[in-house]
Amino acid sequence: MKKLFVMAAMLLSVVGSMAQEGKQMVLVEKFVNKSSANDAVANTLQQSIVSGLVGTKRLDVVDAATMVDLPTVKNDLLVYLNENGIGWMVEGILNSVSSAKKSMTISGKTSYYYEGNVNYTLTLINTESGFTVISETLTDSSTGDSETEAITAAANDAKKRMERFVQNNFKVEATIKALDEVDAKKGVKTCYVSIGSDMGVEKGQIFEVFAQIQVAGENVDRKIGEVKVLEVVSGTMSRCSTKDGGPAIKNAFENQQKITVRSRAKKDVLGGFGGLIKL
Repeated sequence: MKKLFVMAAMLLSVVGSMAQEGKQMVLVEKFVNKSSANDAVANTLQQSIVSGLVGTKRLDVVDAATMVDLPTVKNDLLVYLNENGIGWMVEGILNSVSSAKKSMTISGKTSYYYEGNVNYTLTLINTESGFTVISETLTDSSTGDSETEAITAAANDAKKRMERFVQNNFKVEATIKALDEVDAKKGVKTCYVSIGSDMGVEKGQIFEVFAQIQVAGENVDRKIGEVKVLEVVSGTMSRCSTKDGGPAIKNAFENQQKITVRSRAKKDVLGGFGGLIKL
């Protein structure tokens, strides 16, 4: 019990400092191994997910593998995490692993290698409500000189999915710091927003712009355009250009309407996710 109280105090201290940065906190639970592989593969997969989440710079990540005396009953764990400022929990299951010996012939010379595959399920849970936000089963593949090397490499590749995972499932809020270039006819050409590298924003990111309007007494978001990050000015500010909807964005801003900008997920072979930013 003493250890639990000490850990809670440490978590509260960490949460207090992290809240200043505006980042959400997520616990990555110890992965369950349901495959025929040894636990080392599940541990490698878990560490890959942790590394990928940290690498987005959008979240503060707590690795359950480094903690002791957490509640073992799931409902108790969710309550405990929520009370200590950790709003999200990621559960992982290593479902299966497989490997196959392959050959490749170049200029008449044949060489051999192994292809490894890991199949796993990630589940994101809101600790306050206990609801599952998303549960996805995924497969990553890679190659190596041995079965072990190929499977380990495949598990390590899981980190590449985390950028899309975060973009789609975690909300980030910001404000317009200033309109930059404004044209009488074309409307807003560029503007500054109060979010930058501290939250993982990168040059080239595209966001859909929504303005809040009232319909039958209810607030409804209506898409009015798109903006693209031209330059990440600092940890807390970026300069954006308007791709579409310059006049509508200008009108909404001047009329002090609530403007929401939602990131548009990039599609790739790993699959995509998306996110939310409010201006």
